[in-house]
Amino acid sequence: LVAALAMGFALVPLIFTLAEDALFSVPVALGQGSLALGATQAETLWRVVLPLAVPAMLTGLILAVARAAGETAPLMLVGVVKMVPELPVDAVFPYLHLDRKFMHLGFQIYDLAFQSPNIDADRPLVYATALLLVAIILSLNLLAMVLRHRLRERYRLMTH
Repeated sequence: LVAALAMGFALVPLIFTLAEDALFSVPVALGQGSLALGATQAETLWRVVLPLAVPAMLTGLILAVARAAGETAPLMLVGVVKMVPELPVDAVFPYLHLDRKFMHLGFQIYDLAFQSPNIDADRPLVYATALLLVAIILSLNLLAMVLRHRLRERYRLMTH
């Protein structure tokens, strides 16, 4: 829980800035046109401004998650461990146990590359772990690009 809060607080400025930029990227004329046609400010916000800003906002959120996946230093300070005997998610109620310790791929790479007594034997595992971390971050970034493109196309058709 502390690790999640630490990462959340570290990413709030990034998400806030991206959401603000997304809202300011919506043309003012669309909002003014909606108000001129008799829509209330709430209707303008929900039916004009937010649908046009959602693609950039979701992209920013996914990119923040990708950034969080690559961050290691804050997690090392608040609870990442070398070995975890059980996952924080299982079939026992409440199913998600936030009090359990966790591992992080970045710490795994650091531990195997610099703390291992037999570095040559662990080198393939270091490369495999690094490749997995890069693949996760790359897939999240690609998901953000595809999602943004699809949502932009959908809402572009609505505005024309």
